[in-house]
Amino acid sequence: MLRARIVRSGLACIAGMLLWSACTGGSAVTPPPVASSSASTVERLVSFHTLGGDAFAWRERVTGTTACPDVRLTRNGSPLDVPVEVSGSGFEARVPLDAGRNEIVASCPTGGGETRSEPLVWDERLRPGPRAEIDVAVRGNDVVLDGRSSQAAEPDGAKIVRYAWHRDARHPSPLTLASGRPLLGSVVGGPRLELRSPPSDGEYYASLTVTDARGRTDTSTTYFAVHGGVPKAVDMMTQHPAWIDRAVMYAPIPTLWGNGGPNAVDRRLGYLKELGVDALWLWPPAEQRATGEEYAITDYFKLDGSWGPASAFKRMVDDAHRLGMHVLLDIVPNHMSDQSPYFLDTKAHGKRSHYYDFFDRDSYGSPTHYFDWSNLPNLNYDNPEVRAMIVEAFVHWIRDYGIDGFRVDAAWGVERRRPSFWPELRRQITRVDPDILMLAEGSAVDPYYFSHGFDVAYDWTNQPGQWAWTSVFDFPTESGALLAPAVTNDPKGYAPNAIILRFINNNDTGIRFIDQYGPKLTRVAATLQFTLPGLPAMFAGDEIGASYEPYSNLTPIPWKDRYGLRPFYETLIRIHHDVASLHSHDVDVLEANADSTFAYLRPASGGPPVLVLLNFGEKQPAFSVSMTPALAGAVGGGTMRDLLTGHTVHLDVRNGSVSVPIGATSMLVLVPERS
Repeated sequence: MLRARIVRSGLACIAGMLLWSACTGGSAVTPPPVASSSASTVERLVSFHTLGGDAFAWRERVTGTTACPDVRLTRNGSPLDVPVEVSGSGFEARVPLDAGRNEIVASCPTGGGETRSEPLVWDERLRPGPRAEIDVAVRGNDVVLDGRSSQAAEPDGAKIVRYAWHRDARHPSPLTLASGRPLLGSVVGGPRLELRSPPSDGEYYASLTVTDARGRTDTSTTYFAVHGGVPKAVDMMTQHPAWIDRAVMYAPIPTLWGNGGPNAVDRRLGYLKELGVDALWLWPPAEQRATGEEYAITDYFKLDGSWGPASAFKRMVDDAHRLGMHVLLDIVPNHMSDQSPYFLDTKAHGKRSHYYDFFDRDSYGSPTHYFDWSNLPNLNYDNPEVRAMIVEAFVHWIRDYGIDGFRVDAAWGVERRRPSFWPELRRQITRVDPDILMLAEGSAVDPYYFSHGFDVAYDWTNQPGQWAWTSVFDFPTESGALLAPAVTNDPKGYAPNAIILRFINNNDTGIRFIDQYGPKLTRVAATLQFTLPGLPAMFAGDEIGASYEPYSNLTPIPWKDRYGLRPFYETLIRIHHDVASLHSHDVDVLEANADSTFAYLRPASGGPPVLVLLNFGEKQPAFSVSMTPALAGAVGGGTMRDLLTGHTVHLDVRNGSVSVPIGATSMLVLVPERS
């Protein structure tokens, strides 16, 4: 979202990351408060100052005014045994909430009776019940799964009375108990389970369902890995599930396929499967402001009408899963729309609004925002209810719709205001699904993301929103020289566990790459995208050379492959899937003799080494690269096979260099002929 917003506003410089206060001019329609006490309190001896609303905590602070020395509280008609502090004409208390609707009434005695306030209503949004937790430990050749850190239910503290262990339904890998019996169905017993280490390498999943005394349940899933026959616990904060290594992501835009919505995507799942896509990235499905701004969220828990109904959206996700695809959502936790009910409530009621502290504010009390996004006030992550709301939103999409990952919009914004939040979130969502992919809209050159809960980050420079390859293709005769520092982040490099999102188009890049640079250079750039370390991401229509701008008034387009690109993309995807050496983090940039060329070696790692040679120029150069020990091992006698065409390529290996015949604006992806 970042670049498009800035470009459309005409903001020239984004490097300063200036935090501006939201504009307050203009008029706005103010709806009724989400929930509140009555304003008619003139004749009452006791009344609330606090306004209610949606609660993302099990206790809420209430304040009010009273003419009585003794104030009592009830919840849904029952007395609350909580201390109420009366000071002068004011009172204060912290009120425990139940699941669902909580009607709080304050009263004070008057003679032989009592006077009551208007009710204060809180709607509890957190899910009641226990919380399952699993710790993994390896002891020799056994793996111990320990559920003793599972927590009793909030808010009532009902004890956990049942532990049931079972294989995860999505990953039915064989598991054997320490007794030698296979884990079939559920094992009901204590909070610990001992397993024998499986004989085969891989990832092994198990789930724990806990039940409390009131019959409420919660399930947590974990996994451990076996490498070289040795079991290992997985660091959920910094390690990623294996499926990400070979994934190819695709961002569909339903409107381009017809009437939009989940049915438009559902109808094209077979098409995407044939293309080779195995992960979908969907634009934000949460409810948005009526103007249709995808990143102006009004409710994190409601499905926007453009993606509804919920049954169709869930069917689309389920159908994608049946085809072996993962489904990622765009989620927008940095800010909300200024037309959201929460923000409008603050405009109507000021500091009385429960949501006043949901939004970040400057020293003058004005909402803050980044750049010129005055319609997108930042959330206040110092407020624990905001943090709980966002965690609950992530979990909602995982549990209720089966979502497999998230592209986190403006993750850099939350990092700057509350850097400790992302690890907190990661712990909560991997407890529910350890296979989740977390993609930060933030720069992969910043190691923060990869130690604070993210698997993938953008191929940006250290300036937010600036594509690392932004000027590379504008100067084809110098593209190779410009690429070297962009690919390696020299001299700092990347975090050892960094996965870089590789793209040539996305929602923020404006005019499509092919319209700027043409089909020949598109093929070279796409080869780079799919053979460098990282997660390649295609945007709607890349495979047919589609022409549009993402934030324009989109309409259905002719779905015709005007440049014959689809077979080329199918080949690139197949290469990325099948060649294990492309799944590692290793790349050796080689010294080439012409600035219009670029060469790199993907060292052998579970597969053959891969030599990639690119010519961005319109001339056929005398292309040669300097020899290195790793390159010498890869080229051998000089006979290699081009994975793009299947043709044999003969290299001239002598005098400390490797010379390669390569055409104008073309590419070679070479492996040893013997492989």
